[in-house]
Amino acid sequence: MSHSESIEINASPEKVWSLVTAMDRYGEWSSENTGGYWRKNEEGIPGTGAVGDEFVGINRIGDDEWKALVEIIVREENKTFAFVTGGTAMNLIHWRYDLEPTDSGTTLTESWALMNLSPLMIEHGDEEIQFRAANARESITATLQGMKAAAES
Repeated sequence: MSHSESIEINASPEKVWSLVTAMDRYGEWSSENTGGYWRKNEEGIPGTGAVGDEFVGINRIGDDEWKALVEIIVREENKTFAFVTGGTAMNLIHWRYDLEPTDSGTTLTESWALMNLSPLMIEHGDEEIQFRAANARESITATLQGMKAAAES
């Protein structure tokens, strides 16, 4: 199960990239994520978005709030940024952003792919899977529109 959407942004790939990699700002754009923080590595230094860095997203739908660990799995400067929910150990959901330069700015594509079922999806079955997929589609639309507005302002 997967979903992708694209949006045209009248801003340079470098400007769009600065938003895509600012995971602590996703709460400004997402319909689900309310913010989060970079986890510290073994040396006690918070991540910055390099491959292997981990981020804890804080999410909310209605009265339900939860934290989700993600691990950066791809970082190609000004081109591709991807992370996986549950880290590479659980490999639950892949989130990916692809930037393509255009004559007027950047095409930004956000993709979501369900790789493995979470414990909650296993427990509640297809209803939970469909709910999460619908929520991801809604969140992708909101995030892309929010990033567009931020990049163009």
